[in-house]
Amino acid sequence: MLQNNDYRLIVKTLYGLEDILAKELLSLGGREIKTLNRAVSVVGDIGFVYKINIALRTGLRVLVPMLEFEMRDVEHYYKEIFEHPWEEYFGLDKSFAIDVVGTNDLLNHSSFAGLKAKDAVVDRFRVAIGERPSVERGTPDVPIHIHIYKRTVRVYLDASGDSLHKRGYRLKAGYAPLNEVLAAGIILHSKWNGGMPVLDPMCGSGTFLVEAALIAHRLPPNIYRETFAFHHWNGFDEQMYEKIREGLLSRAKEYDGKIMGRDMDAYALEAATENIERAMFDDAIRIRQADFFEAEPPADKGLLLINPPYNVRIQAQTHRMYREMGDTLKAKYAGWEVYWITSDMEAIKSIGLRPSRKWNLFNGELECKLLRFDMYEGTKKIHKLKS
Repeated sequence: MLQNNDYRLIVKTLYGLEDILAKELLSLGGREIKTLNRAVSVVGDIGFVYKINIALRTGLRVLVPMLEFEMRDVEHYYKEIFEHPWEEYFGLDKSFAIDVVGTNDLLNHSSFAGLKAKDAVVDRFRVAIGERPSVERGTPDVPIHIHIYKRTVRVYLDASGDSLHKRGYRLKAGYAPLNEVLAAGIILHSKWNGGMPVLDPMCGSGTFLVEAALIAHRLPPNIYRETFAFHHWNGFDEQMYEKIREGLLSRAKEYDGKIMGRDMDAYALEAATENIERAMFDDAIRIRQADFFEAEPPADKGLLLINPPYNVRIQAQTHRMYREMGDTLKAKYAGWEVYWITSDMEAIKSIGLRPSRKWNLFNGELECKLLRFDMYEGTKKIHKLKS
């Protein structure tokens, strides 16, 4: 079993959210924090592993180091993994799988590296116990991650299991589903903390809205999750886990501000309604069918979160839509702070507004830009003069 020692953990995230994740880890009590590419390393104990899986908004998975070595050849790679006491960490009743990232001149295919590592773990159990655990590629109880860079091999236990963006509240998705971790990261980029109204005028399945409500109520985002991979480890401390979970829940607060969603699409609104109800925010979030171009802002100022639909196939239509959206912002949304995420780099030029900040992000494998527009009263006056 894992001892309650300090570990140099690796927490994976999406590109562009590393600094935000680092701040989150610091606020949760992490030490010796270092930002990496799509990840942050942090020192913490097993209680901290439990805590950050429940509480992180911008983390994707938490990796606990098992071993690190410089491989000499393929047999040495096998031997190092075989000699690790895997039977101490999980039992025969648990399934496992191995995921490999990276290759080198000796292990020139990740599938081969994964196969050799799987053989080593299985053989270890056979020698130590006389039986072997099962391998489950889909949803294993105990995922094992191996990172190979040149001759350096690092082996980790994945403490999360399913990616932490799978909060558990979203069973239905709209046409342009936004990764929950990315949605939370965008809101945290804005530094919004529940102070002013929030509007998503093209809300799709409601991801921005639920993530905003979680932030406003100070609720841990993975409170809906029933299990994490660490539940399957030998020595899992359920009493400690429940105490940490209750402690995080005790920080929650009431919030009576406005979080609002609109969309033209009936299917999207149905999906949003179901997801919001599952997240138990049906009293906190208001959604209705409305056209962004025709509807009036619900307040004089606020935070506007825009994730335009991706199902506009013709480039000319996308440019026209972005231009009209920019015109609508100028005409109606003076006083609002706008955060606009898009993967259409060309159509950005048609918005007709100069962003005050830009960030490069990824929605899954899709490269995106996050644009911030500060809509001052002057933009509305200039628009009136031109029209």
